[in-house]
Amino acid sequence: MKKKNHHMWNITRNDNRSLNSATIAFYIIHSIEKDIAYPVKHIQADIKNILNVDNIYGTWESNLAELPKYIATLQTLNPNTIVKWFHNPNGSSHVATFKYIFWAFGPAINAFHLCRPVISIHACHLRGSYKGKMLIVVTKDANNNILPVSYAIVDEETTHNWSWFLYQFRHFVAQDRQLCVISDRHQGIIHAMENLKEWKEPLRYHRFCLRHIKSNLMKKYKNVRLKSFCWDIGSTTQKRKFYLDQIDKSQGCLFYDENRRWGSLTTNISESMNNALRGARQLPIRACIDLTFNRVVQLFRKHSDAAMNCNTPLPSCMWHLFRKRDTSAQSHTLTESNYNEGVYRIVTKLRLNENRGNTHTINYYQHTCTCRKWQMERFPCSHALAVCRFREDNPFFIINDVYTTVTYKQQYNDGFSPLPHLEANWSIQADNSKCVVGRGRRRENRFRNEMDVCHPDEPRKCELCHQPGHNRRKCSNSQSRFNVM
Repeated sequence: MKKKNHHMWNITRNDNRSLNSATIAFYIIHSIEKDIAYPVKHIQADIKNILNVDNIYGTWESNLAELPKYIATLQTLNPNTIVKWFHNPNGSSHVATFKYIFWAFGPAINAFHLCRPVISIHACHLRGSYKGKMLIVVTKDANNNILPVSYAIVDEETTHNWSWFLYQFRHFVAQDRQLCVISDRHQGIIHAMENLKEWKEPLRYHRFCLRHIKSNLMKKYKNVRLKSFCWDIGSTTQKRKFYLDQIDKSQGCLFYDENRRWGSLTTNISESMNNALRGARQLPIRACIDLTFNRVVQLFRKHSDAAMNCNTPLPSCMWHLFRKRDTSAQSHTLTESNYNEGVYRIVTKLRLNENRGNTHTINYYQHTCTCRKWQMERFPCSHALAVCRFREDNPFFIINDVYTTVTYKQQYNDGFSPLPHLEANWSIQADNSKCVVGRGRRRENRFRNEMDVCHPDEPRKCELCHQPGHNRRKCSNSQSRFNVM
């Protein structure tokens, strides 16, 4: 950094990945306002003391030295919290050399067992000085909120690492619970699913993320017209809308899924969690685990308050969906076919672009509909609610318990304990071969890929309301920013 003429400053070199001009300006503006000749060396010293990650969170070596003590505290004060280590076999008998670590917080494990049996798994890069990956397992709670279940830090995304991670998750978190696993097509995940006896069917049903299937298709064929076709094929729930037969359908198509996904098509929830943990991925290991702990504590506090204040039979998101489908049910026409067997025929409301509405058959006692939404989501479709109205039954008796407010409250009933300091009787050191140092600020901008290519006939959409026909400058949602009260 050097001073230029006309009282301007210029950054000539930047070796800090987290440091940019806006951050520097924020911290030095007050000093410059008081003294325009404020020495550069003082500015450099101030920035180093304020923004140096090592000063705030410690180095990798100091974090690893504190880690056994931190883990002991975490497990002592938060019952059922699971932490598993895998040490480098090249370490000495006195000091272990860090390789992998798996952790899952006790209250999150208890909440997971009250959620629908669908998990999303994903990996993301660590952005600090340690060259490694963070693996995560995520699910959804009763209100469709993201619930992180378990984490791991490993050196690479390999077949062995994924097998080790999924083995720990099965034995210490999921146990004997039957699960649907949604992931990308990474060979390490596929190998673990096919070869680990703990992940054989019927204990698990492996399904692929539809967005990744679409991305792979775009890479191979370079045809933007296929992008929408691929999504339509994978997401349809009705056979009359399915028009490709020469593909492997069970893992990539919702119609042939045997209702294992509960309506989940992608790994977006785990990728959203990766984005939420962006700050943690830049920190040393103990600080990283501590940040995940604090984030989960905040999440439990937020949803616990929301659950306690919920006065409807269903949480807010599911209540909104129920009201929407119940409103649609009032416009359907119902014909009773067999009351004793609970079979009904539903004709939906006439549409402007069709001669008549669609016809569906409901088997009320078996909780099935030819639209397949009821059996797929375990949440009644509008056709099922129309039958429920006709029979004058309580509609909440045909909704799966995982969606109810009672379950929502139980999921966030457990609390966390704060962490004082405890002493550990063993020590661990870093694997220096996995530590890297890079100059310059790490770029956070997302790279454009094949999924950003649009069909030439596809209309451009507004970034604010996502509707075609205008841009964000002409969007009615942006007008309120310029209104003068």
